[in-house]
Amino acid sequence: MKPLDIKAMMAMIKDEPEDKYIPVLKPVLLQALTEIKQLRRKNSQLGGKVARLRRENSVIKESIIK
Repeated sequence: MKPLDIKAMMAMIKDEPEDKYIPVLKPVLLQALTEIKQLRRKNSQLGGKVARLRRENSVIKESIIK
């Protein structure tokens, strides 16, 4: 699945004239895109944390085995 370019999509929606979208839909789209962007950032942070914990865990296991 190709990743979405959230910044580009938000810019496209903001630049569109108001009559292109149903007035209620535009804010909903922007909110959804903002939430996706925040979740991607959080997911990335958690991925880094998991990698760090795995490294620490393997070091602890090696020290116990020796």
